[in-house]
Amino acid sequence: METVEIGQSVRRREDHRFLTGAGRYVGDVNLDGQAYAGVLRSPHAHAVINGIDATEALALEGVLLVVTGADWQAAGYGSISTRSGVKTKIDGTPLNQPPRHCLAIDRVRYVGQEVALVVAETPALVLDAMELIDVDYGTLDAVTDAAAAAAEGAPQLWDDIAGNFCLDFELGDKDGVEKAFADADHVVTLHVVNNRVTSVPMEPRGAVADYDPGTDGFTLHNSSQNIHANRSAFAGDVLKIDAGKLHHVAPDVGGGFGAKNGIYGEPALLLHAARELKRPVKWIANRTEAFLADTHGRGQSSTVSLALDADGTFRALRTDSLGGIGAFCATVGPFTITGGSARTQGGPYRFPAMYYTGTGVFTNTMLMDPYRGAGRPEATYQTERIIEHAAREIGMDPVELRRKNLLRPDELPLKTSMNLDVDCGDFPHLFERTLEMSDRPGYEARIAASEAKGLRRGFAIAPYLECTGGGPKEHTGVTFNRDGTVQLATGAHSTGMGIETSLSQILAATLGLGLDDISFVQADTNATPIGGGHGGSRNMEVGGSSVLQAAEEIITKGRAVAAEAFGISVDQVEFADGRFFEASTNHTMTVHEVIEAAFDSNDADEGLEGGEGGNGLDTQTVYAREIISIPNGCHAAEVEVDPETGAINVDGYWVMDDFGIVINPMLADGQVMGGVAQGIGQALMENIVYDPDSGQLLSASLSDYALPRADTIPNMEIGYFEGAPTKKNPLGVKGSGEAGCVGALPAVVNAVLDALKNEGVRDLEMPLTPERVWRAIREKART
Repeated sequence: METVEIGQSVRRREDHRFLTGAGRYVGDVNLDGQAYAGVLRSPHAHAVINGIDATEALALEGVLLVVTGADWQAAGYGSISTRSGVKTKIDGTPLNQPPRHCLAIDRVRYVGQEVALVVAETPALVLDAMELIDVDYGTLDAVTDAAAAAAEGAPQLWDDIAGNFCLDFELGDKDGVEKAFADADHVVTLHVVNNRVTSVPMEPRGAVADYDPGTDGFTLHNSSQNIHANRSAFAGDVLKIDAGKLHHVAPDVGGGFGAKNGIYGEPALLLHAARELKRPVKWIANRTEAFLADTHGRGQSSTVSLALDADGTFRALRTDSLGGIGAFCATVGPFTITGGSARTQGGPYRFPAMYYTGTGVFTNTMLMDPYRGAGRPEATYQTERIIEHAAREIGMDPVELRRKNLLRPDELPLKTSMNLDVDCGDFPHLFERTLEMSDRPGYEARIAASEAKGLRRGFAIAPYLECTGGGPKEHTGVTFNRDGTVQLATGAHSTGMGIETSLSQILAATLGLGLDDISFVQADTNATPIGGGHGGSRNMEVGGSSVLQAAEEIITKGRAVAAEAFGISVDQVEFADGRFFEASTNHTMTVHEVIEAAFDSNDADEGLEGGEGGNGLDTQTVYAREIISIPNGCHAAEVEVDPETGAINVDGYWVMDDFGIVINPMLADGQVMGGVAQGIGQALMENIVYDPDSGQLLSASLSDYALPRADTIPNMEIGYFEGAPTKKNPLGVKGSGEAGCVGALPAVVNAVLDALKNEGVRDLEMPLTPERVWRAIREKART
């Protein structure tokens, strides 16, 4: 029996399945008699649909069904609603939310919008049929840039929404900031752009829908991060059926990063088609479809201002952001430009006052929704870029400026101007430890070595502070089997981060079970009545706490079983290291013996959850998080820049993280490395680009959308500080899934700007492509 402990680096149990080809993704789901679907998408960014003629397509042998927006509307289906409850700052009214149907009804508003569903006997027939559908479009002017969309006279996406305005938002101490700015010795302002990107998961989206006429019920196999909430939306909002009629399940999911968290139209279309045809229907997106029709992230332009005294003491921070949210409100998209980016403004620094405003406008682009971090990377980038810029402006060492203003442990707990409850941490310790890891004494020698090669070397350090999110409740079910195995069912969800291992590790370590004895079930609405899925770095904080709560309830029940066996009262039974015992005698039972006894115990017939034929220790529980936790840490990067080509090499990278108690350091390392890699990708190369005139997506393939490769990502040195566990959850964890993205952007960009400071380059917009860097150097050389 393999016993494990919390804090142990346990290898991922799921990896053998993945590495040997035994994983089961939605592409591997094939049901008897299934047909295949494809989605005809708009080639125009903005156009009126004058008519759709599918006659030739339907005449093609093997074509089974074509569904248009008119058909969809006639069926009486509902629209997809946003979950964002943000209200406008102007008058407190709800945001402007236009109807988002699964198919365009009378007008298309971005390239890639769903126009028709085609179902046929084979994938090839689907493609042939889509070529035969004649759509009469009347093209309209389009606008893809947020500032242009907000300008007077811009093309209007919605006739009843003036100025393309979705919402505006404010948070913080406006009066305090204005006073601090008036009294400060220095006010430094910088315009920063957080470029639009997309998540590019290894597995594209896809789904298989099935309908049972006998029960009038559906089964949906879906590559999704959030099956319970999305089931409610598909059933209640769109199809107008009882949620109990829809069994929603996700098989293995090959990455999500936020893009598979929200609600899309294609699964609902498949459910409709399955009911119409009385047979299963399958759809898998191709890679270009993914670029066109997966949600995008980031995409903000911000004016950031910092007020500080002559000695560098921070007085106030003000950020004004504008973002294009796409043609519709996505599932939680309007939250990112507003509350998502506001909450962690100011990072781990001492700011007496902060004020944030954010405005979201509609644009003729794909919808914006959370992408790994969902506002926290944006806030950290804004904060760290203005601090670095201010240091240059007032002639102060950027390291010293940060050190002077970091909050001390004795200043916590603290509620910030952004209403964020920062309960614990040691930000100066993580800062100093990161500097030690990065070998500051050897830096001058490394500069000299770079200069000898004709390269410029730069360094930057970036403390960060973020917060968790996602659904606040999680269900855990634990079932004991007579063969000694245990089933752990959770409403939390892994899309590659390893919770099949870490949640099982919590259960095994707490009860003294063997890890291999635990089977794992997730992402199935029949297995758990509720579930928060994956998002907001919630899986350990909420999902892990739910597993711990279940384990503690099992121990309580086990004490009753042991007490009966010992012939003593329950309060005399103790539990430790997988054993129930009475301290004053030699009475002892292992957890396995108690499990076996619980199959026959009277307690199984007296209200314990096993009941007749079950086990008295079987447990179903729901954990509810009361308040989000605050992961924090510090990143540092060293880069080399070739001034002749603009090429950048990230030569060193160091991270110190405070995730509270680290359940499995090996898995935490993977989360940090993956997040940093995505941050480096955005900083250096990733970019969603729309043509400003036609609205065509110019980066709709892996030839045009650059992703980081192995030689882009440096070796990383990662450390953890566990000296300040949070008391906001019973595990003391703070969430690790998005932290890598939060610190990476400013660390890399500021390091590049440090390398170019003697070239006169003070500012660059992401991505820092070689051409963009080279041009910036040449422009400064000419002035």
